[in-house]
Amino acid sequence: MKFSEQILENNLNIIKSYSSDHIFIQDKKYNYNVIVPPENSIIKCNKNIKSITQDFILKNLTNNANFVILASNNTECIDKTPIISKLNETNIGIEFMTISSGCSSHNILVAEKRDFISFFLFNWSMGYIFQDLLFYHFF
Repeated sequence: MKFSEQILENNLNIIKSYSSDHIFIQDKKYNYNVIVPPENSIIKCNKNIKSITQDFILKNLTNNANFVILASNNTECIDKTPIISKLNETNIGIEFMTISSGCSSHNILVAEKRDFISFFLFNWSMGYIFQDLLFYHFF
């Protein structure tokens, strides 16, 4: 089988590399929470994995997006059911993934020219970290 090289546009938000605490897109390192559409500007996200809501996700969707990737290395700490239910009511799919899976899925969907948006949530707010430390220290 003969393969042909696929040329992608320069303005696409292809993730070039990643680790558990950052992603590289168009030669820029993002080590903070971001909302990444397939193309155009990447938006700093002021939510963390414990504070993100279905309403916040819906507010940040692009015009024709019909799928959401929510990538974090700690998706067990949130109740996914209300988010999934609300988005499904509006015919929008959502997947909760690790950073690694989110990066791979993001790049595949960009190459397929799909309408979607990705949330990469690396950082917890200091308030949550402090609360968690207190909880584990005293219990």
